[in-house]
Amino acid sequence: MTQERILIAEDEKPIANALALKLRSAGFEVELVFDGQAAILSAQKSAFDLIILDLVMPQKDGFSVLAELKKLNIDVPVIVSSNLSQEEDIKRAKELGARDYFIKSDITLAEIVEKVKAQLLPHS
Repeated sequence: MTQERILIAEDEKPIANALALKLRSAGFEVELVFDGQAAILSAQKSAFDLIILDLVMPQKDGFSVLAELKKLNIDVPVIVSSNLSQEEDIKRAKELGARDYFIKSDITLAEIVEKVKAQLLPHS
């Protein structure tokens, strides 16, 4: 069985690296990008089973990335990871296609790994 590939788009490098480490130790292959434009380029260049997407990033924000993925017909489950906890941000992200949404300060790395597994297990 091939490893499931996850793209993490997160501009806070310590968070991105900690999450990548945790997901790799759970058996996933992980690619890291630190801005929205790089996230789109990576998604175009290579197939991912899941994207973990921050909303507040340089170049392009997460909302723009979601809209662009949809426009490019790149159909990958996206979990939004953000510090934006406003109901309208959550609603907007989900309307743009995000499957799940969590507030960074309210969740542990282990819980994120569980959310990832929950999104991927039906497919594997």
